[in-house]
Amino acid sequence: MMRQKLEQRCRLQLVFLVLIVCAVDQGAAQENAVVVDSQSATGFTSLFDSDAEHAAAVSTGRGEGDEDVPPVARMFETVPDMFTRPAPRIADFFSGLIGAEHDEVRSALADEPIGIQPIPERPPLLIELNEAFLGTGPMAAGIELPTGAIWRPAFWVFGDLRSGVQYADSTGPVAEWANRLDLFGQLNLTGTERILVGMRPFDEETASGRTFNTQDFRASSIAGWNADMQTLFFEGDFGELFPDLDPEDIGGNDIGFSVGRMPLSAQQGLLIAEDRIDAFTVTRNSVATEDNLNLRMSGIYAWDQLHRNSARVAGNQLDNSSQLVALLTESDFRKATVNLDVAYVHSQDEVIGDVIAFGVSAIQRHHLLHNTYNTSLHFLASYPTTAPTAYADQGELLFSRISWTPHHTEDLIYLNSFWAIDQFTSPTRGPLAGGALGQTGVLFSAPGLGRIGAPIGVRTDNRAGTSLGYQMFFDHTKRQVIFEIGGQKETKGDSDGAIGSAVRYQSAMNQHVVFIWDAFVVKPEHRNTVPGARFEILVRF
Repeated sequence: MMRQKLEQRCRLQLVFLVLIVCAVDQGAAQENAVVVDSQSATGFTSLFDSDAEHAAAVSTGRGEGDEDVPPVARMFETVPDMFTRPAPRIADFFSGLIGAEHDEVRSALADEPIGIQPIPERPPLLIELNEAFLGTGPMAAGIELPTGAIWRPAFWVFGDLRSGVQYADSTGPVAEWANRLDLFGQLNLTGTERILVGMRPFDEETASGRTFNTQDFRASSIAGWNADMQTLFFEGDFGELFPDLDPEDIGGNDIGFSVGRMPLSAQQGLLIAEDRIDAFTVTRNSVATEDNLNLRMSGIYAWDQLHRNSARVAGNQLDNSSQLVALLTESDFRKATVNLDVAYVHSQDEVIGDVIAFGVSAIQRHHLLHNTYNTSLHFLASYPTTAPTAYADQGELLFSRISWTPHHTEDLIYLNSFWAIDQFTSPTRGPLAGGALGQTGVLFSAPGLGRIGAPIGVRTDNRAGTSLGYQMFFDHTKRQVIFEIGGQKETKGDSDGAIGSAVRYQSAMNQHVVFIWDAFVVKPEHRNTVPGARFEILVRF
């Protein structure tokens, strides 16, 4: 029985890896592809048009060329075409609801000249000393070091202030006013060398989460004041620190490195998503071959502040005895970007255990008949190297992203899906990162503010799910609305699942302030409907 299970898992892994390789190799077949406009002389018509427009196109003969469409392309685009049909009606509905004009792309030139348009003023940071962020003007002479490096010190202070009123009723009603401040100070030495210091004085980290400075409307206030150092690291480039060792800059000394307390992410947050770990990293960039346009490799060693993830236990547990080594690579090919990452984490605590995990992904743009599609395919797996525990277990995770822009708009439609087999375990995830599936959509991600969690909380424990979202832009991209539907279902054991819908409205008041409204409703199986709403003010300075 165990042998059959292992053979089945190996076949599944092989099939998915073949799909990723085929996606990369498909680029060679696309080099001679021709993108045909929906109203070109070939007679093709776009299914992105409304039903009436599509019928009119066929009646006038513009749809007679559809029989020349390759069957594979026709089959692949059937699903995106179906999901795109209601997009104009959804955009019109929200346009009337918020009272703003839907942004549309018009290729025709205007009949009247608009003249020279003013350039928006540069938004200054909170503090800018010696050199302005994205400023103009002559550069200072700088300070020449004995190594030949020239430093032009500058100091900036910037950050985000978030304040939100929110309500949700999942395991129990929560009504609160929560606050969060991410404050950073950056000392720039050159364009590649800097020291970054960060604090979060309004929320304090605990062993398995963070305590926010919160006013609970149903109870007393919660204090999260602290002066802990959230971020403190130095990063630089060996070749820029010692330019006299290679005056012609041909010796390959451009090796980046960083040391200190820093955030870390791998596989777009699916494999690793830490907001602060004590680590040392070395990066080799710009390695090119005939087929590989650019290869970047990063070696990582982390020795403290690792939070261990579990597919079965809620929360990410701090384990100061854990140490991590990882190799992260990114390769740019002609038609795809491929990431291959592997990480191993060791713990002195037998209850936590050791685990090795890897991830491979391929990111591409596919130019088909009706549209251009962005795809991101990920395959991840974890294997315990000691006895399996809740924090070191065996499992696989398949994750895909597909997105496209409807014609004549700046909108985005996305379809994200996942399938977690057994108990996939991330090597390390921050206390607010939750599980690996927060990338699925608005319904699956927590706001990272206060005690409100994700509308559909899901772990990588024999689950499958999907989300379909429409991101629409209004008022020259100053406002946007995301409308999303999605759900998840357990694939083994109890018949557990949930479906839901969410709406997010964002409005930029100026260059620094954004208003955010969220509303969602979720129906879990065997439980009552869960409503939720929140309003947040984001100040970026």
